[in-house]
Amino acid sequence: MNSVLEQLLVLQDRDQQLLRLDIESKRMPREEEDLSNRLQQATATAETAKGESQRIEAERKRLEVEVESKRTQINKYKTQLLEIKNNDQFHALQHEISAAEQEIRKIEDTELDLMEQYEQAQVIVKKAREELAEQTKRIETQRQQLREKDAAIRKQVTSLQTERTQLASGIDESARSRYERIARSKNGQAIVRVTNGLCGGCHLTLTAQTIHNVRNDSELIACTNCGRILYWMPE
Repeated sequence: MNSVLEQLLVLQDRDQQLLRLDIESKRMPREEEDLSNRLQQATATAETAKGESQRIEAERKRLEVEVESKRTQINKYKTQLLEIKNNDQFHALQHEISAAEQEIRKIEDTELDLMEQYEQAQVIVKKAREELAEQTKRIETQRQQLREKDAAIRKQVTSLQTERTQLASGIDESARSRYERIARSKNGQAIVRVTNGLCGGCHLTLTAQTIHNVRNDSELIACTNCGRILYWMPE
């Protein structure tokens, strides 16, 4: 194989490695964002469960205060009964006492229902907290892996860039410029293999003369359709 072509193929390999690393590097912020979203969702779920539990308990305590207030009112009515001599007023107060006692029974039934809801809510809170703790631990591990991956990518990029600079400096400037111009327009794929008479880039059939010239390997031959540099390797 033409020595310049060999050098360009090595250069292309390093460029493609750098391109893959760049894609991986650009994907990492999205992965970090996904981790943050998952953690936020788990936190929100735990906070919602806690909030619902607190709401139920607050409502139960409010009803508790209301019951105590009604019991105080009943005691006041009972004291007033001892002082009343008018039958109508006596019966009216008894009616008020009966109504208040009925209200207390209703409220206490609601309190019992709220106590049951609170117990169920506490189970949900416990489960949400456990899930949050597990997610936090899991996500921190994944974040550490991302940090390590980022450091490894940076190290690889630095090494490859240094190697690429050295490789590029040893290649004929005209050939290198041609390669880099094609690579910029073909997403890094400037040199492709001839396979079964087809261009490895655009996959169109090459002329017999083009294939002959590529096999002759005396100069850089381009595909007449896509412009990529061609090379021959036995099947």
